[in-house]
Amino acid sequence: MRTAVMIGSLGAFFNLYQLQALFPQLSHRFESTIADAGWLTMASLLGMTVVAPIAAIITRRTKPSAVLVTGFLTLGVLNALIAFTTSHAGLFFLRLVQGAALPFLLTATMTLVSGNPLRFVPLYVAGTILGSTLSRLYPAWSVDTLGWESGFLGAAGLMALAAAVLNHLSRINVFAPGTGDLHPPSLGASVRFAMSDRTLLIAYLSGFALLFTQSTVFTALGLWLSQPPHAWTSERIGTLYLACLPALFFVLSAHVLRRRLSETTLASLLILLSWLALWVLATRNTSPYIGVGLFATATYVFQTITTRILSTSVSVPPSVATGYYLSFYYLGGAIGATLAGYSFSAWGWQGVLACLATLQALGLYLCIWLKHR
Repeated sequence: MRTAVMIGSLGAFFNLYQLQALFPQLSHRFESTIADAGWLTMASLLGMTVVAPIAAIITRRTKPSAVLVTGFLTLGVLNALIAFTTSHAGLFFLRLVQGAALPFLLTATMTLVSGNPLRFVPLYVAGTILGSTLSRLYPAWSVDTLGWESGFLGAAGLMALAAAVLNHLSRINVFAPGTGDLHPPSLGASVRFAMSDRTLLIAYLSGFALLFTQSTVFTALGLWLSQPPHAWTSERIGTLYLACLPALFFVLSAHVLRRRLSETTLASLLILLSWLALWVLATRNTSPYIGVGLFATATYVFQTITTRILSTSVSVPPSVATGYYLSFYYLGGAIGATLAGYSFSAWGWQGVLACLATLQALGLYLCIWLKHR
């Protein structure tokens, strides 16, 4: 089960940010502008936003193993199609469909996590960290080294391999029995349940702000470093995201922090740490690897808080709560990726920070209002 949880979260996130470090290739192959690059990153996030609530209902009817195997095979086909597309519109459409497939994987994986949250939440978040890192690192390396077609065909092969491993795990009964619900609530009932719990509403808003922040920063960072005077190659930009990996230690030991600190206190400290990281990134004489490492630690440990809230939900089934959370989460990411392109092209890094400060202040106000209303 641990392997299935890790593959589910890692493999889904592996497909999410594939274009963030590829601006030089996008500019050459598709004649993309900086704003276009933001839209292409937004496409997969928009697909996830729209489909996530529906995916939650469907995955409650179906065994998680079947959803995961089918999902990874679908992603393999989509990566193969991306390898041969030559039009900007075609790439946007494929990324949109790719994003629409991801909520099925994540809600199925969260169904597995809900069976033992204390054991599986750290693994799930660790998978998202590794997947997010590889989502930027692998395309940057493979497309630079092997070319666009070979790079994405390699990604297609990895998705097929994930499907094969999960199918094998299913055959040897690694998946827990009874994880499918044959009598899920109707779509209308699930909306009422999922949108009436104040704790879940705070988790949704926090997820929106979390991925808005991550998507804005990482999209703008890739654009910033690809431009003069930095002029980093895609491969070098991809290696920058290796600085996210030390966050794994803090994610896997986050339960120790939660024993000593309340969730509110821990969340506040993590927000402060994220802004310290952004200050480091804006400082010219400091290595961006330090800033990315601090930023990743803050945002990924924050993600363990929201994931634990979802996986321990009582009033709403975890898969349903996860579906609505993902809609808010990836809506924030889609808006963040788009605004990052526009704000960076218009006002530079300072414009990106202004967008973040405004959104986070509004999100904090709404969370406080929900908690005390």
